[in-house]
Amino acid sequence: MKVKNIVIGVQAERYESCVEFMKLAKEKKVKVIVLKSGDVLRIDKETYFKTIFPDSAYTISENKINNNSLVLKLFYRDFSMLFTGDIEEEAENYISNKYQEALKADILKVAHHRF
Repeated sequence: MKVKNIVIGVQAERYESCVEFMKLAKEKKVKVIVLKSGDVLRIDKETYFKTIFPDSAYTISENKINNNSLVLKLFYRDFSMLFTGDIEEEAENYISNKYQEALKADILKVAHHRF
């Protein structure tokens, strides 16, 4: 499969597997798009993702890799879907307190750590 772009969130810490992954992307000439809270990734005229988290001004220190993973809200016409990545309770609490109404969506993809 030919990969043109890789989308990741701003990293809370440097860890070896991420460094190796970024090196491989560079070798393969794959564009790496790094997102943070507020960034928008446009797919086409009607479809885009808004980045909810990670927040470059706030890092959750507990289980950094999971709790600072990408949380994206997909918008397509009148439809929206919230993708919660790998976040755990600490990130859920922070995000729900900060964004409240902006989190409402037609579909919620719940992080697998909740069950």
